[in-house]
Amino acid sequence: MSEYEQICYPHTYINQVIIRLDFLNYCPSEVLFTEDFEKEIKKYFPRKNKDQLLRFNSFNVMFDPNNNGMPNANGTTIEGLQKEYSTADGKNKLFLSNKFIALEVNAYVSFEEHLKCLRSCVLSLFSGRRITVARTGIRYINIYDQEKIKLQKSFFSDDIAASLVVKKTIQDSEYPYLIRSMHTSEYRSDSLVLNFRYGMFNPEYPNIMTKNSFVLDYDCFSEEIIETSDLVIETITQGHSLIQSLFEKNITDSMRKVMKNGL
Repeated sequence: MSEYEQICYPHTYINQVIIRLDFLNYCPSEVLFTEDFEKEIKKYFPRKNKDQLLRFNSFNVMFDPNNNGMPNANGTTIEGLQKEYSTADGKNKLFLSNKFIALEVNAYVSFEEHLKCLRSCVLSLFSGRRITVARTGIRYINIYDQEKIKLQKSFFSDDIAASLVVKKTIQDSEYPYLIRSMHTSEYRSDSLVLNFRYGMFNPEYPNIMTKNSFVLDYDCFSEEIIETSDLVIETITQGHSLIQSLFEKNITDSMRKVMKNGL
């Protein structure tokens, strides 16, 4: 258990959370899109949106000993589907295709709450199917919009605060002018990779930056092969713990006070 595991702030600036599992192999539609699986998904995502037809390309490279060992490449295209389900209010969504399953949270409650529905869907996914996951990822995007919070450098650790432009950016006739200012740090913990991007991301990019919009974007993933639902959930939970630990190091008590008590 991490030292931050019990922390749950009443006020957050989480704009979106994405949890995604990429399959190693194409899962045939008749195997994946079953009535029982859809029934389980609809317990949490009762609204079904329009299906999308997808085409998946694959390439095989073989070395021909009869052709001086020169490679022969051939490609195939397989048709598939992407189904989209959402909560009753349409804010949180689950996407299911022959190559991945993804949870998109736009109305965040808590990690435990969203993991509960994901766990149920993942258990159903692995039930009666041989699923191999090639990439397991969880991403938290925190956006501090000037319309929701008055940004202060004292909210963030020194290295993060250095990238914060507190004064509103005003268009200047002199060239060049600022359109975005983002920084990237990469971390590793065992099989997990955490890419952390932060800075003035500019929602109107590539237009000139006219307002303060600061982002803390944590993208954690593992590319280890996973073949069980338990290990999928364990990897996602570990990724969340790593993100939460880094987030707490990136903010100060001033920000914690705002997140606990509001503005």
